[in-house]
Amino acid sequence: MEILVVVAVISIIASTILLNTSFHRPASELKQHAGNLNKTLQLLMQEAILEDRNFALSLLPKGYMVLEYDGQEWAQSSDKFLMKLQKEHDYSDELIIDSNIVKIEQKDKADPHILMLSSGEMSVFEWNIEDRKNNLRVKLTSTMLGSITMEGPVESFL
Repeated sequence: MEILVVVAVISIIASTILLNTSFHRPASELKQHAGNLNKTLQLLMQEAILEDRNFALSLLPKGYMVLEYDGQEWAQSSDKFLMKLQKEHDYSDELIIDSNIVKIEQKDKADPHILMLSSGEMSVFEWNIEDRKNNLRVKLTSTMLGSITMEGPVESFL
């Protein structure tokens, strides 16, 4: 009976230590970042369909911004809720659309990279997010109908 109690106490202590340290692992943080991007894209897709508006994500060197089409041009969304979705991060991004690598750079006027249209269509893309400090990467891929899959985190080969 004493041995069972000792094993139970050790198990509880070990699981507590593992749970507390797993939240601060680079792989967990990268996976959470990619998951948040996935949710943001899905939310924008739903907003585009429900509100009959066209949105785009513009990648920047250290983050991304939400753009909206006003009928003539793409501009940063002035919607307070959508502005809260814009995030900065310390990861390296590589976006591939139509087998072409998109050059991610800071410009005066943001380019729309990933489109979410009111018709229910989304740009087909492959988005590689790399944590160069820890040699990890995650890949997000999409279909034209807005289905997004995530692979990783795995050790980076880039």
